[in-house]
Amino acid sequence: MNYKTERLRLRPFTKEDIDIVYEINNHPECIAFNGWESMSIERCKAVLNRWISHYKEHPDWGVFCLMSPMSSAKIGMAFVHCHEGDDRYEIGFRLKRDQWNKGYGSELTRGLVKYCKQTLKAKGVYAEVDADNIRSCRIFDKLDFEKAPHPGGGKGYLYSIEFDPTEFSPCG
Repeated sequence: MNYKTERLRLRPFTKEDIDIVYEINNHPECIAFNGWESMSIERCKAVLNRWISHYKEHPDWGVFCLMSPMSSAKIGMAFVHCHEGDDRYEIGFRLKRDQWNKGYGSELTRGLVKYCKQTLKAKGVYAEVDADNIRSCRIFDKLDFEKAPHPGGGKGYLYSIEFDPTEFSPCG
């Protein structure tokens, strides 16, 4: 996947991107709502290698490096994921802490919705959000996602948008 919005660019990760993976996965505010503690450099490398290997089979979906096209700086990561047996794609993102409050989350989410609908021909998209993650909840509320209690219980939400079923192509 290589995809651009007005101010952002998504590209496949490379092994040289370990810096952004490690930085985000070890910043307390960036991982506050993820359900795991910080990650060692070894674990970050293993995860990054798994993401890179995934592209061979599924180049159009997975986890991607988020760049600023203006400066070529790595500013975060985003994912588009297809779960087996589902006809919708899960979307999400994580930004470096110094990139928060710049409107990137809304712009990226709009771009991911458009990409899933137009390129992947998805039936819909969804995102799982911790109820305490107020910033992310605001983004999905503002973009008119349907909000429901998380089906697994707990204190989260499942945000979703369904697309025209006549344009649908099964994910995978």
